[in-house]
Amino acid sequence: MLLIDKYAHINKLKNFNPMAKFIFAIGTLNIAILINNIYINLLIFFVMVNLTTFVAKIPLNKYLKIFVIPFGFLVVSIITILISVSNTDIFIFSINIKNNYIGITYQSLKDAFYIIGRVLATISSTLFFGLTTPLNNIIRVLKKIKVPYLLIELLVLIYRFIFIFLQEANEIYTIQEMKFGYIGFKNSCKSISLLIKHLFVRVLVKYEDMVIALDSKLFDGEFKIGD
Repeated sequence: MLLIDKYAHINKLKNFNPMAKFIFAIGTLNIAILINNIYINLLIFFVMVNLTTFVAKIPLNKYLKIFVIPFGFLVVSIITILISVSNTDIFIFSINIKNNYIGITYQSLKDAFYIIGRVLATISSTLFFGLTTPLNNIIRVLKKIKVPYLLIELLVLIYRFIFIFLQEANEIYTIQEMKFGYIGFKNSCKSISLLIKHLFVRVLVKYEDMVIALDSKLFDGEFKIGD
């Protein structure tokens, strides 16, 4: 089970009105995006983190484990924004390489801080809704706000295949580890290539099994998702 899905079903806010949580999360997302104020964004971030960890009772270490994944993409993006190249020294910190300066300007530093604040606010708002609301409640919210049924079906299928993908990858990886497949660089590269190859085949087999199961239940092309 995915960590997000696990805590969505056991947190203290799981039975709280999902539409209210959705409106609250969307509201803070819009504020973070539309109002470019670092203090407001940081306030949203701290409020959302506290609601998720202290009110919903999701362990802080698990929350940070989930948070670090999107935060890693943020770090990479911030580096590209911070660092500039110029033939004149306009930087507050720079390195001179062959008559060119590579460094950080005051404007790029300011932009980076604003982007960090905005991203922290939006990620924490999204995680609040995702970590406190089970998938079936999310689907009910999407149906109430008239999201096209096709998109809801795609969400259900993608969600299902994420579990299949991770389960199959974990099983293959465990077998390889038991056979010392990741000892040394050469063995690791070989094991990873075999993992990718067998993972692709096993996921296709699981897909065919699902199609057979749906056909046996007289599937008519529409997933029955309850209100």
